[in-house]
Amino acid sequence: MKKLVASLFCFVALNLNANTEAVNITDKGFKVTLDWLEEKPKSYAKDFFIIQYLNQKDISEEEAQTAYDMSKAKKGRVKKAFNKRFSKIPNKDLRCYRAKPKDLLKENSRCISLGLSIFDATTMSKENLKLAIEKIKDYPTLANDLKIFASDDPFNALINTNTSRFYRLFFDSRDTYRTNIINNIMPESFIDKLAKENSFNRFITYVVHRGKLDKVQKSLFNVKNNNKITNQTFFSLALNAINHNEELVALNYLNKAYSKSYLQSDKDRALFWIYLLTQNKTFLNKTAQSWDNNLYSLYAKELLEVPIDNVYYDIDIPNTPTTYNTLDQFEWIEVDIDTKKNLDDNKLAKYSKLFTDASTLPHYAYVLERYAKYRKQYYIKPFRDIMKNYDVNRQVLMYAIGRQESRFIPSAVSFATAQGVMQIMPFLSKELAKQLNESYNIYEQFLPEVNLRYANKHLNSLEKQFDKNPLFIAYAYNGGPGYTRSQFKRGLFKEKNRFEPFMSMELISYEETRKYGRKVLTNYYIYNNHLNEENKVTLSSIFQTLILPN
Repeated sequence: MKKLVASLFCFVALNLNANTEAVNITDKGFKVTLDWLEEKPKSYAKDFFIIQYLNQKDISEEEAQTAYDMSKAKKGRVKKAFNKRFSKIPNKDLRCYRAKPKDLLKENSRCISLGLSIFDATTMSKENLKLAIEKIKDYPTLANDLKIFASDDPFNALINTNTSRFYRLFFDSRDTYRTNIINNIMPESFIDKLAKENSFNRFITYVVHRGKLDKVQKSLFNVKNNNKITNQTFFSLALNAINHNEELVALNYLNKAYSKSYLQSDKDRALFWIYLLTQNKTFLNKTAQSWDNNLYSLYAKELLEVPIDNVYYDIDIPNTPTTYNTLDQFEWIEVDIDTKKNLDDNKLAKYSKLFTDASTLPHYAYVLERYAKYRKQYYIKPFRDIMKNYDVNRQVLMYAIGRQESRFIPSAVSFATAQGVMQIMPFLSKELAKQLNESYNIYEQFLPEVNLRYANKHLNSLEKQFDKNPLFIAYAYNGGPGYTRSQFKRGLFKEKNRFEPFMSMELISYEETRKYGRKVLTNYYIYNNHLNEENKVTLSSIFQTLILPN
């Protein structure tokens, strides 16, 4: 697999471990080819390179289709890159997709069915809805959807339809329609029907974590257990009950969340919230005994003065040249797959002989954690030759984010095509290159020195916007600055009570950003107290900074 760099970075004589001087890595000579792609396993990394191939100007539609067919995720960014140049939608149909709802009413039934979305239908008057229904009788699914919106009592029409139609119309409607029309007390019998479908978990996430559907929220105090409901859903139901002063209901849901949890971090979260509700220190003690280092277990340890005994900052490696290519995305995929199962002493010995120098420290730490089944957790400090150029506070923040983003793996590529140690999206790295007044080569983002420099530039901006607050910077790094400010506008991090700031942290609307923030803040706490000897912090002091001024 080492030949990847000869083709991917054909301009790089890469043997960092032997101190071989690299040639010009900005050489434009490399191009992704179909033959090269065909050799690679389906993966998000391959999708990244397929997108780069589709962006090349000298490929035919047939070649583009061949590349597209190789992709792992055929929806989303790969499809968008394909459609940008080789859209299959005829021009006559594009006109329908782009037409405004009122203009669609002048078209034939096929054009209406193509162009009229549920999202737009919720803005139409009942008269126009009825006109549309009359014209699309030969499209019964859409016609029956519109009949619900056009009825004299759309809420009752909606809860009296089947659950699949309810979910589809609920999720596809505008926010204002959900708030003004759907926000009503729902019968317990209807909630029971909804709870038997997998979509119930998404429904609860929306209702609880968006915060605008207060009447629907009040319908959720007696959800019965079944095998479709996840631990996260029961946890969200508990948050909802707390916010409506139904603490006994919340306690019941938290116990269910705990019993359904598989991850230790989820168990610790449920236990800590039971402690918040009951003030029974038995639950705080149990949280503090956790082997997993998460925000709740670490805070419990701090409150009870229990030492952290399974964090490791350094790993002994021989510092001898390695044959492993740290910039080969597909070589890393092989390691990841190989270590997921049956990681025994023999495999560990194999990787201890492969990962032998500073450039492979992140890879070895990753394998060691898996070998220990995460009972040992490594907070390593790679790329010291780069990091030493930043002040200690920036080092702490970059390590906190980098550990969560990629575990410091330079060749990492996410499902969204984020790249490198700090997982920077291509559109952002391209913009950062302009700000840095540098020529842009997307493949250079796999080089740690480049990726970290760009991340540092981005963090300068985020620190200014969010007053150097590590949690809020984490939210902005993951979800974007605008999204983060929108969460503040919902009223999060504004109140002072016994559930804050934990309630606000758990009500962040995007689940990915919610989890990300907790994990980065955990990393920040651990790294700061290791690297920043003169300015150690407690979680208690950090939490005090999370209440925003009114």
